Amino acid sequence: MKTKSLFFAILLITVILTTSISIGQEKASYGMAEITYMLPKIGMEKVFEDAVKIHNEKYHKEGPFKASLDYILTGKEAGWYVWIMGPCTFSDLDNRPNNDAHRSHWDKTISPKVMKYGRTEYWKYNDKLSFSSDGDSPKYETIWFVDIKRGEYYKFKEFITKVKKAHEKKGEYYSIYNNEFNEDNGRDVAIVWPFNNWASFDVEDGGIKKYYEEIYGVGSWGNALKDWANFTVSMRSQVWRIGVN
Repeated sequence: MKTKSLFFAILLITVILTTSISIGQEKASYGMAEITYMLPKIGMEKVFEDAVKIHNEKYHKEGPFKASLDYILTGKEAGWYVWIMGPCTFSDLDNRPNNDAHRSHWDKTISPKVMKYGRTEYWKYNDKLSFSSDGDSPKYETIWFVDIKRGEYYKFKEFITKVKKAHEKKGEYYSIYNNEFNEDNGRDVAIVWPFNNWASFDVEDGGIKKYYEEIYGVGSWGNALKDWANFTVSMRSQVWRIGVN
């Protein structure tokens, strides 16, 4: 009897440990980007770009710490750069390059060219709501930063789930990111559309209305936009040039 009880105890512990490990692995299986806004000194934009490129190749060339530099073309932050590291996880951040040589290289070669540092944010990729392709290398991105009414994120999910089907039908990619540390500053969710040609903006509604109404019926797009207005507070859009260096 004791032997049987001991067997079941060991079995129970094994199940618990296995489940815990699986949950831990599941929690770590996501992509997140750490982004930092930087405004270089006037007239030093090119040397700033070159300095960041050298730093990235030296300390952020591959893996979860791989980094790149984008440039904001429109909006109030036009002229700012965004340093992007990832995709990574929070666990990866515990092992990020943070030695004296790394810090010294940044402080000596990049910081002297920076007029101002802006926000640092962590954006987690939402795989379930996105329709994207890893194979594309677009030149630009349109980014919508959306402020969602408190307690109504579920309505946003319902809306995007339906819009996703229209994008799949059209074959047009987009990505959804969630801000991991909400500051109540209107940046709850980011919707990102890659593009290569500015001519795409000449198409009303991005051409998605046609495909949406083919699925949900005539007039459904107008109703969807009314729903959007009801669960959002604001939306600010920017265009970024990807990978300036």
